[in-house]
Amino acid sequence: MSWLRRLFARRRMEIDLDKELRFHFESQVADKVRSGVTRREARRLTRLEFGGIDQIKEECRTSRGTLWLESIVQDVHYGLRQIMRSPGLSIVAILSLALGIGANTAIFTVIDDLLLKQLPVHNPKMLVSFGDGSDAGIMASSSPGPYDIFPYDFYRRISGNQKALDGICAFASFTNQVSVRAGSGAQGPATQAISHLVSGSFFSVLGVQPLMGRVLTAEDTAVEGANPVVVISYHYWQENLSADSNVIGRVLTINNTSFMIVGVTPPSFYGVTLSEVTPDLWLPITMQPQVMMRPSLMKLGGLFWIDIMARRKPNVSVAEAQSWATVEFQRFLTEREGAQISGRRQKQISGTFIPLLPGGAGLSDVRQTYQVPLMVLMTMVGVVLLIACANLANLLLAKAASREREFCARLALGSSRGRIVRQILIEALMLALVGGTLGLAVAFWSTRAIIHFIDGGAAYTAFSATPDARVLLFTLAICVVTAILFGIAPGIRGSRTDMSGVLTASARTAGGGAARSHRILPKALIVTQVTLSVVLLTLAGLLLRTLQNLRGKDIGMDRSHVLLVNTNPKFAGYQPERLNALYDRILNRIDALPGVRSASLAGSPPLQYGTWGSPIDLDGRPTPPNENISTLLNRVSTGYFETLGIPLLRGRTIQSLDSANAPKAAVVNQTFADRYFPNRDAIGHTFTIADPEAPGVWHIVGIVRDSKHRDPAEKPEAFAYLATTQLSGEDQYAYWLQVRTDGDPSQLTGEVRGALAEIDPNLPILKTQTIEEQFNGLIDQHAFISELAAVFAALALALACIGLYGVMTYNVVRRMSEFGVRMALGASKGMLIRLVLKESFYLLAIGVLLGIPASLAASQAIRAGLYGVNPTDPLTLAAATLVISACLLFGAYMPARRAAGIDPIAALRYE
Repeated sequence: MSWLRRLFARRRMEIDLDKELRFHFESQVADKVRSGVTRREARRLTRLEFGGIDQIKEECRTSRGTLWLESIVQDVHYGLRQIMRSPGLSIVAILSLALGIGANTAIFTVIDDLLLKQLPVHNPKMLVSFGDGSDAGIMASSSPGPYDIFPYDFYRRISGNQKALDGICAFASFTNQVSVRAGSGAQGPATQAISHLVSGSFFSVLGVQPLMGRVLTAEDTAVEGANPVVVISYHYWQENLSADSNVIGRVLTINNTSFMIVGVTPPSFYGVTLSEVTPDLWLPITMQPQVMMRPSLMKLGGLFWIDIMARRKPNVSVAEAQSWATVEFQRFLTEREGAQISGRRQKQISGTFIPLLPGGAGLSDVRQTYQVPLMVLMTMVGVVLLIACANLANLLLAKAASREREFCARLALGSSRGRIVRQILIEALMLALVGGTLGLAVAFWSTRAIIHFIDGGAAYTAFSATPDARVLLFTLAICVVTAILFGIAPGIRGSRTDMSGVLTASARTAGGGAARSHRILPKALIVTQVTLSVVLLTLAGLLLRTLQNLRGKDIGMDRSHVLLVNTNPKFAGYQPERLNALYDRILNRIDALPGVRSASLAGSPPLQYGTWGSPIDLDGRPTPPNENISTLLNRVSTGYFETLGIPLLRGRTIQSLDSANAPKAAVVNQTFADRYFPNRDAIGHTFTIADPEAPGVWHIVGIVRDSKHRDPAEKPEAFAYLATTQLSGEDQYAYWLQVRTDGDPSQLTGEVRGALAEIDPNLPILKTQTIEEQFNGLIDQHAFISELAAVFAALALALACIGLYGVMTYNVVRRMSEFGVRMALGASKGMLIRLVLKESFYLLAIGVLLGIPASLAASQAIRAGLYGVNPTDPLTLAAATLVISACLLFGAYMPARRAAGIDPIAALRYE
């Protein structure tokens, strides 16, 4: 209730001041009236002399404010002197805070970039997305449920409707790597760029204004193939076109078609997809055949391949707009089926819907991949900061104990206890601000490393390591909260010092007479640090074991000694009818290289989803109405399974006899056979593919073992491998070459490049990597969280060791006279060491006993991210306990040695 008494005292003082001023004012007025001046004139003259009571009161308040500000400045100046007086403690505090605050700022910066930041467009909060954009590529159809990928003719159907939405735009659900030559014609060296096909309303719906020139308009996409224009990104203009001010009107040859540059986007614009790489070029969606070098995808009844975004009208709710979009889509699908639509298909259509989601942050598969890991890491770095706060609170408690005489002297001279608390909090805030400033440098470096991990070191990315205003405010808030957390306990302890006891005590008794609560608080903080450290070490151990299990997982193929080479025959001008001859030349030439055991071609590389997915119809097997019959597909050449080491279970693989004129051959995986033919042999059966670009009846000639495609921990999916020689059109292109070698595959990269150049110098090589590198890309998410968790756990352990060392050192100094007496009475050095270590062991034991159940509870929260290890794994708990016990006991051993080395005579004389 002391604060209430102070409040009433301050109010009484203000009332007394008001009464005194009014009495003085009325006295002056009375004196003037007695001298013959009228009362009205007397009051006017008095106000001129004194400026009025209110002004006098305001001057008093201003004087008090000035004194308060001066006292704050004095506290800051004195706090700086105290920090400089204890450089060792200050350096430890600042470095601990720099690491803790820096780690929090780094993770928050990435979260802000990935999860919170809005698109750099006009009023992004009004944008809505048709689905979450998780599907990408080209699909023939889809099953009942939510849709986020659509055919182009659905966009044309709704694009003119302005009742529910204020503008609708479409864009390809994927980007295209294209070949670019400066100038018209196809001569000269080519470079590669990332392009994105967008509708003419794309920029207007987003509200993006060009830096130079103009953006795409509806007229640019009115007629298919009629307007070869391009809008380039700012960074592409800077790096590839030398920031030419006359760039508008220049011509770029993109995949052998001349496009005229009509605009340059602002520097901050990266499109609508937050991904590892950003588009260099935005092209009219109606130029799709020329850009993708494949038949048109925009015909009626075409494939599903575009994403849709729109701008919502302020007076239309999201629910109303979503209902309208779903009704329109169901009508579109019904009309697409025609008059002969079956009851089964009608039921499927009635189960489809479009989720209308906030689009202000754009679409991102990276966001979906790293959202949960970043939240886990944010929690872990928060725990690290709590450990740092407990550590610093202990250090400041020890320092406050050594300043008891100073605090007593200040209290005796009239200082308030609140002033003591404020002084210590100001010192804590100064340490936190300096640590936070250094933490920003740590965060900048750490954020760059994390972004490099996420985007794979791309030359240009939408992610930024530079902290913005929101990140700086977050850092400032962390500094203030941290200062309060580790400064409040020492401040309260310093303000509660007993003046009579301390001023009359000697050094021998001043520390030993501390209150029981003063002795318990440092130990409680140590126990808290140990408990939190056990939790972090356990979580890090579980995640590291998960990563180890994933790396050792059998993925259904031999991933050693395989080189992957990405090429694109389209860029060299090869038409589908020339591909089979090209493939024979490539395979024969690569097979002849020394050190090569076998080679093959495929549409997509291994350890990745197939080129496309499509529903299938099986010969002789009825399909239940609600069954998802979508199957993953890939096109492969002869030697594919032998090169990758995928075991053949029954039948045969793709062979040279599967020529263009032979019956269409397909090899399926074990999941395909078990799913569609559970009680009979799948070999000899046939199926057709809903995708019109893969027509005909496919005969199952072999069954191979299941292999992984996206994640070593994934459940196997139905997969069919088609003979690339028996496909036609776009589906005949094989973009990846697999080469199995006798030794290190990376050593043969030069020979493979040279062999392909001999076949055709114009055949581009876009990428080379080993299959092991491809596999590591699959577990990037697990490696990301596991390795960072290990770093944060090690940091927490180091801070806990420092905290225990500081507390035990303080205890040794406080009990120096006691140790002197013990040694004078015959105690050995070993006995003193055991005495000090016993106290440390008790603190460690309590922390571990509290940490084990806390670890078990925390491990349940990350159960979904574990693989091959139980959240309650006793081995991981035992390892975490042993590690922290060894480290903390070592940290306590150093003060124990100091206690054993005390000179009894010097200790007994100590004051």
